[in-house]
Amino acid sequence: MKEITTTKRGVMNKNLLGRVKASRKALIAAMALTTIASMSIIVSNGPASAASKKIRGSVSIWAEWTSTEQQDFKAVLQPFEDSTGITVHYTGKGSNMDTALDAAVAGGSPPAVALVPDPGTLDTLAAKHAIKPLASILGTETKNFGTAWSTLATYKKKLYGVWFKAANKNTVYYNPAVFKAAGITSTPTSWSQLLTDETTIANGGTYAPVSLCTDIGWPVADLFQNLFLKLNGAAAYNQLATHTMKWSSPDVTSTFAEMAQLVGAGGANLLGGMKGALADGSWPACTTSVFPASGSPTAAMVFEADFLTSNVPSNYSPGNGSSCTLSATASPCYDTFNFPAPSGSAFAGDIQGSGDVAMLLTSTPQSKALIKYLASPGAADIWANLGGFASANNKVPLSSYPDTVAKADAKALTSAKAFVFSLDDLQVGWEPQLWADMLNVLQNPAASNVTTVEALMDQQATTALGH
Repeated sequence: MKEITTTKRGVMNKNLLGRVKASRKALIAAMALTTIASMSIIVSNGPASAASKKIRGSVSIWAEWTSTEQQDFKAVLQPFEDSTGITVHYTGKGSNMDTALDAAVAGGSPPAVALVPDPGTLDTLAAKHAIKPLASILGTETKNFGTAWSTLATYKKKLYGVWFKAANKNTVYYNPAVFKAAGITSTPTSWSQLLTDETTIANGGTYAPVSLCTDIGWPVADLFQNLFLKLNGAAAYNQLATHTMKWSSPDVTSTFAEMAQLVGAGGANLLGGMKGALADGSWPACTTSVFPASGSPTAAMVFEADFLTSNVPSNYSPGNGSSCTLSATASPCYDTFNFPAPSGSAFAGDIQGSGDVAMLLTSTPQSKALIKYLASPGAADIWANLGGFASANNKVPLSSYPDTVAKADAKALTSAKAFVFSLDDLQVGWEPQLWADMLNVLQNPAASNVTTVEALMDQQATTALGH
């Protein structure tokens, strides 16, 4: 996932590590023993011991992960190296991953395995025959992923990728103590109830209902995309993503209207109003109004993906405990609820998100063993235990995740009725313009302005996508 300073795909910080109760070294060692025990399947596809079937040699792999994420991914790779005798050369490319990989493929010197943060890159490389089909290599490991995830890694009916790391954008983060102070005893399960709860919080006069992140537009795009999905479903969402549905369609217009209700007239439901939200809504500072490091919260909730957990101070307990307080230093808590759909909607189980997909660029015994390992539950299990990670692999037990919030997040990802990739990430060539358009509508949701912006978006999409 790309660096949070430039996109919505966040990086984990050290706060999360404080939530892992076991020591890092002890945890990795324990997980490594479990993973190594199953590595004979990956190494030999037979019952022989891993030690007697070591492949040895080396393999190169690229991904975006740097800093703590790089450290955690190397912990994932360690059991593979120990079991196979293969030396893994990992390079973290940061937010330049796509550019670096394109250049390497064009120059004829790509890594053997690469992980990229969008299915568009996979499709492009598959069309160029730059990556290898995986079904015969993965064997039964293909069953570890639901249909929605497998479809995202498929090009022309052939599987080309493994979704190793996932992000759930179906999450709304909230401060349980603020909800309790407002007299709200349960989280909203419908869109209308969410709007009612906003009014209840606002009428209390102490807290703003929402702290909205608005600095570069992608959080507002995520909000729109979640709402569009819940109102119209995955099929319509994918039509809009590919511009086979126009941005000037009635479905888009009605979604903008519902978003305006959430924000309130003139931004009445936002911390600081519209002016304050636009001036002070930088990421990740917009989260501290809900989960401050000191003092008391000033807002009840923030709409963003599961990577927001990395920006919650480490002393906040996950879950809606009865002992949660409004003080940032005396038993504070954080929790999430699913982005709600209208009552009776058939699309309540549809989820928007993103992730990192592993692809095979060079076929060797070493690279095939590595890609199969990344598809195994054992590999994902290690990072799940460390925290700051969610997997699309449905064989990773929920018990591997360190707390109730992470468990709920992972369960939602693996059991999604339909999973769609973050729409703005698929808008190659005009994503920043889309963000600006979203901010334009946010500031001025009048029908005449919405019509003007929608027409502009259709022009921008046509120019970028060719239709």
